Amino acid sequence: MDGLRKPLTIVSLVLALVGLGLSSYLTWVHYHPGALVCGTGGCEIVQTSKYSEIFGIPIAIMGVTMFIVLIAGIILRETMPEYADMIGTGIVVILLAAILYWIYLSYLEANVIHAWCQWCIASSLVTFTLLVVEGYRWYRSYSEIGG
Repeated sequence: MDGLRKPLTIVSLVLALVGLGLSSYLTWVHYHPGALVCGTGGCEIVQTSKYSEIFGIPIAIMGVTMFIVLIAGIILRETMPEYADMIGTGIVVILLAAILYWIYLSYLEANVIHAWCQWCIASSLVTFTLLVVEGYRWYRSYSEIGG
């Protein structure tokens, strides 16, 4: 577990834990709509829109699942160095897919729902920051191999 002390790993774990917390809150609020705390007023509109679920599953649960997978991947990458490159690539691919989905959801908020959810935006910003950190780490690991 000594690898967990690496600064980028710690930053990634903290970001993933924050993302897990945000997604968990959004999941809880999905089932308890009156409990939503939102300074902009758009959160409830977004959370109760038909776009807040896919096949009856709240999007927030997909966020919880993603952040749990990312946390596991970050830890496994440090504890199983022989698979670090493969795991790191998987982490970056997951984050890229999440960002593409975020762009789609942002389009819906702006052009279809006409409301913005500050908690959703916060979760997306955490995801984007995590992509920057993990993308840098991934790039650095491959540039060391080739250079």
